[in-house]
Amino acid sequence: MEAISAAEERVAAAFAGGTRLRFGARTPQRERTVRGAFLAALLGGTATTRPTTTRAAVAETAPEERPRLRSTPARFIPATFASARTAPPGPPALRLINAHVVGLFGLEGARIEHVVDLLDCTFEQPPDLRMARLVGLRMRGCKVPGLRARNVRVRSDLVLEAGFTSDGVVDLTDATVDGTFRLAGAVLRGGAHALLAARIRVSGSLMAVALRARGEVRLRGADFGGSVHLGGARLINPGHNALEASGVRVAGSLFCDAEGGRFTAEGRVLLDGARVGGNVVLSGARLRASTVERPVLVIPRGTADEAAALVADRIRVDGNVELDDGFTSTGTVRLPNAEIGGYLRLSGARIGQKALVERAVRARAGKAGAGGAGEDDVDVPARAAAEPAGPAAGPARVGEDQAGEARADHDRPERRGSAEAGDEPEPGAEDDGLLHIPVALHADGVQVRGDLDARGAAHGAFTGPSARESALLAYGQVRLVDARVRGSASLSGARLVGPGIDVLFADRFKVGGTLFLRDLRAQGSLRLQNAEIGSTLDCSGAVLRDPRRRDDGTAKPSLDARVATVGKDLLCSGGFTAEGGVRLLLAEVGKTATFAGALLGHDPGGTALGARGMTAQQLVLRLDAEQAPRGRVVLTGTRAASVVDGPGLWAAGGGVAVEDFTFGSIASSPDVDVRTRLRWLREVQPDFAPGPYEQLATVYREGGDEELAQVVLVEKQHRRYSELGLAHRAWGFLQRWTVGYGYRPWLAITWLTAFWLFGALWFQWHEMLKLNDDESPVWNPWLLAADLLLPIIDLGQDNRWQFTGVSQWIASALIAVGWILASTAAAGAARVLKRV
Repeated sequence: MEAISAAEERVAAAFAGGTRLRFGARTPQRERTVRGAFLAALLGGTATTRPTTTRAAVAETAPEERPRLRSTPARFIPATFASARTAPPGPPALRLINAHVVGLFGLEGARIEHVVDLLDCTFEQPPDLRMARLVGLRMRGCKVPGLRARNVRVRSDLVLEAGFTSDGVVDLTDATVDGTFRLAGAVLRGGAHALLAARIRVSGSLMAVALRARGEVRLRGADFGGSVHLGGARLINPGHNALEASGVRVAGSLFCDAEGGRFTAEGRVLLDGARVGGNVVLSGARLRASTVERPVLVIPRGTADEAAALVADRIRVDGNVELDDGFTSTGTVRLPNAEIGGYLRLSGARIGQKALVERAVRARAGKAGAGGAGEDDVDVPARAAAEPAGPAAGPARVGEDQAGEARADHDRPERRGSAEAGDEPEPGAEDDGLLHIPVALHADGVQVRGDLDARGAAHGAFTGPSARESALLAYGQVRLVDARVRGSASLSGARLVGPGIDVLFADRFKVGGTLFLRDLRAQGSLRLQNAEIGSTLDCSGAVLRDPRRRDDGTAKPSLDARVATVGKDLLCSGGFTAEGGVRLLLAEVGKTATFAGALLGHDPGGTALGARGMTAQQLVLRLDAEQAPRGRVVLTGTRAASVVDGPGLWAAGGGVAVEDFTFGSIASSPDVDVRTRLRWLREVQPDFAPGPYEQLATVYREGGDEELAQVVLVEKQHRRYSELGLAHRAWGFLQRWTVGYGYRPWLAITWLTAFWLFGALWFQWHEMLKLNDDESPVWNPWLLAADLLLPIIDLGQDNRWQFTGVSQWIASALIAVGWILASTAAAGAARVLKRV
């Protein structure tokens, strides 16, 4: 065997006694250099030493660890002879401090029954531990050019912490650790890959607080019996994967939070298909992504470059997912088809880049010939979003469907800089990508058994400017298509910025409790088509600007909840503002739908409120004159048990469509009379339609106001005849003033009485001559006037007298009036009987 150095003699002596050997920090390197092959021989049992030591070796060990050995010089002898010697006082173990290891430290396939405990040691070549079986391995503060340990098995803790530094790949693929894997404070600089630990099995936890890694940290398919602690870690791999943990299984919780400093990842964090038995905590984490995963179709047309920072497709978490308290991501956060057993918290999160959205708006505004975007986060001018993004070649269509799975291993070239959320992107970023507004949160199909919480809180309240500072801020689209939340979902105070697109895309979104959108500030539209809200949809105080645009530049609804179902109340009051209006086509509201004090619409030629076919128990449209909707209000087919309106509703810029609008009662605040309501109907219905009048009359009649009902019905007939020809208008005029279109039969009696008195008085002073001298009728002017007025009935006075001069004309007039009044009375009676 080769001669050994003095340092190796001391190592051998310390190993034999299981003591720690410390080389001084100022000891020259040559005096603390140990060959890797020598250390492997010691551990493998191919060479050993008898239990003797030198004074120097004893002096370097701690007093309590000094063995009682003889002072004969150390000698290496074959292992077969060593067994005949006296056994050492403690189990052999390799415990070195500040050693410098040269050559290969190779234990490939070896079964080592001794503890390996190295502190602040340096290696010139990567240790080779492939397929080795170790009792324990601790390399705290060691510096290695890499570590080759595929399939290694450690029967206790694997400790690579406290300044452990690797300038090459640490390869622990398929390794097994029966204890805890410790990487706290380690520094891994491996180029493309810093740590390869795919399918590693750790019975305990991964402790990697304050880890520093440059290159990919791969934990794909890993299995941890405890928790994973990555708080304060900094993982750098721009343009590629920073943490690749697809399919990882964690029995405890996954912590990527601010413990020990903010968790930072420059590059993608992949957790798709992961299984976590506890919580996933990324509170205060900072993710910077520049890898373009795929283009996503954004309505109305065009694509958005989905630069995913966190990919957690199909992740299953038994506890909570916390992306809050300063969580920042410059790229998309992907949670499609995730299953979360607790709550999903996004309060205080900041997702996306303000600069990219504003640059996209300015670029489109330049194409449309409009001005640039404003400085304010929310109040970017609506005209800047009028021109939709241009189409891109071969987009992966998302729209109504869910996006496909992320390809975890496929590294793509860097598209954008890794700027902080809200910072300017790098100057070299491609202009085409900046024409599209990105996707901020992609959570299609996510299932949350608890609450979804993205609200802000200030001094216990959840409204106001202070609350918005601690709520979700998303630059880009938030997607919740087919998502399920068993509890409540709250975006109160959140800010969503996506001018000209559906900034909240949540078709078929199901919430078991209440969906809170109070005090929300959104640039873009909220799309909730076919959504199912178990309790209340609360949009009180929300301000929705810069709605989605059609191809011709006209605005789509700011709130689109067509065919939505709301179990209790729909609240769009308290300063609720929707520039693009609200669409509630065929929506169902269990109790109250209120728009009291809302500001609806922006374009008089558009639709401010489209509620065709909506049903609700109570519909509150109490709008003052200064709150008149700027656009058309469509209440066609709407059904409500009670309605509360105001003058502002009927002053809508585009009119009010009320055909087939049915309700059980109607009131106004302040109260108005029936004449005012009829005036409102005339103003909003330039073309006559009988339905609204009949509905209003029915409400008055069922409420016991028969006289008011008759006023409405008379007005209905007046509007009807006024739009017909001259003859019909004349006939209608006669009916109106004689019998009130049949609804006022007392008018006919009044007119008959008036003409009867007139005729009787006339004939009282103008007696007629007998028509036939053979007869002797008795002159009675009162019966004569009645006989002339009443058709068919013969009172024995008509045809008995000779009418001449003016009397002849008066007699003819009385006959004509009698027939007219009789005909109108009969027509009115028939109409009344038909109505009954």
